Amino acid sequence: MRELQGRVAVITGGGSGIGAALAHACAERKMRVVVADVEADAAEEVADAVRQRGAEAMAWAVDVRSRAAVDELAKQVRAHFGKCHLLCNNAGVMVTRPLLELDEKDWEWSLSVNLWGVIHAVSAFVPQMIAHGEEAHVVNTASIVGLAALAQGGLGAYTTTKFALVGYSEYLREELKAAGVPIGVSVVCPGAVTTRIAESERNRPQELDTGPAPAMPGADPRVDAIPGKQSPEEVAASILAGVEENDTWILTHPEMKPLIEARTRALLAAFDVAGDRQRS
Repeated sequence: MRELQGRVAVITGGGSGIGAALAHACAERKMRVVVADVEADAAEEVADAVRQRGAEAMAWAVDVRSRAAVDELAKQVRAHFGKCHLLCNNAGVMVTRPLLELDEKDWEWSLSVNLWGVIHAVSAFVPQMIAHGEEAHVVNTASIVGLAALAQGGLGAYTTTKFALVGYSEYLREELKAAGVPIGVSVVCPGAVTTRIAESERNRPQELDTGPAPAMPGADPRVDAIPGKQSPEEVAASILAGVEENDTWILTHPEMKPLIEARTRALLAAFDVAGDRQRS
């Protein structure tokens, strides 16, 4: 989507981290911005800061786990701005427990935000995008662990949801392309970013509470020892550049390339093994 000025951006998880940085980056490009977040005060604070930059903005409290709540967000966006051109599905949570110690409530919370939240938003907004017929784009924030698993830090549930989100995004892109509609789809797979994702528990619903997670080495992505750590502003800049170029994958941390290369080599080797077995 080359033309951003004057267009409308809707950002879930917009109250902090990458979402807040995206709101400011969109404002710099003279977009109209909708800051949506489960934390109403945080959303309003970011929206107010965007207004102070001279851009139009609205804040809306939304729990993306609820399809009805996301439908209401879409209704409010339509009432205030008429259309949505850029949908940034950035809301996400992180549970840090070993896979075999995860409670069903841990899974429900992780899946309901990281995967169902995106499905709800796409289902609510993309039909509107198709209807208005203008160039538009969907950005889904996954993670580098959505491309290659890192068996550390108790990130099994997080990794599962992000792998699912990568597949969902790739399929959505191809489906919209086949339909001939001018809507691009990008999936963002960042490495370490200085956000509050490790503090996700602050927003966990009481009915899904499973008690404090155990302390695990490497569980907190904010630690200074992680190489290539970037600011939310750096990632936001990469995201909008990827939107303008209609990238399928927006990769922000080039130092993570060896991790992906190793996984790809292992996959290709597995095909060779399959061929050898069939010939034997």
